[in-house]
Amino acid sequence: MSTSQRRQGPQQRWRVLLLGGSSGTGKSSIARQLAARLEISWLQVDDLRLALQNSRVSFPEKAHTDALYFFTRPGIWHGSPEALSQALIAVGETLRPALEIVIANHIDIDAPVILEGDGILPSLLENPLMHQHKNSGRLQAVFLQEPDKKLLSSNIAQRGRGTAGMSEEELRTEAGAKWLYGQWLAHEARRRGLPVLEPQPWETLGARILGTC
Repeated sequence: MSTSQRRQGPQQRWRVLLLGGSSGTGKSSIARQLAARLEISWLQVDDLRLALQNSRVSFPEKAHTDALYFFTRPGIWHGSPEALSQALIAVGETLRPALEIVIANHIDIDAPVILEGDGILPSLLENPLMHQHKNSGRLQAVFLQEPDKKLLSSNIAQRGRGTAGMSEEELRTEAGAKWLYGQWLAHEARRRGLPVLEPQPWETLGARILGTC
């Protein structure tokens, strides 16, 4: 038995735990806590997205290139929440092949990791290899959903990431888009039989996440 297996115990056979959900649901905070508790690494999908953007990557499919850079454009938060929610979905679809490689590599080298980010889509687990890893228990996914739209908006504002200089109207639009996106993620996760948890009560979230795996 490996050191990582002893730390995780018999109930945590996974090598990769995906934490999905919209911004403002506490994914980064709980991923950090769980990683410290289990003495394993945790990674942010945003690191991958930013690396691709700053490398000025382009894709054979123009739609994927457009999706990758959509949120780098000025004035995007003047659009409709519905259209912006669809744009968030498109970013996840664009990142999916790269995420599959990261997941497969961590499973192959037996390096347990928690991978969190709003770019994780439930459909990621439909890839035949990902589906195989899920069935074996080596890949697990949990999605966080904040049902309270006002609380999600407050969480996004308090975090302050990327909101500097935004008007109140833009902040409302961003919160609305991400709430819709979170609703969509939860629906798609449940449709595939994947666990969906509310962040509150926060004190029990870590245990509830591990209890689903």
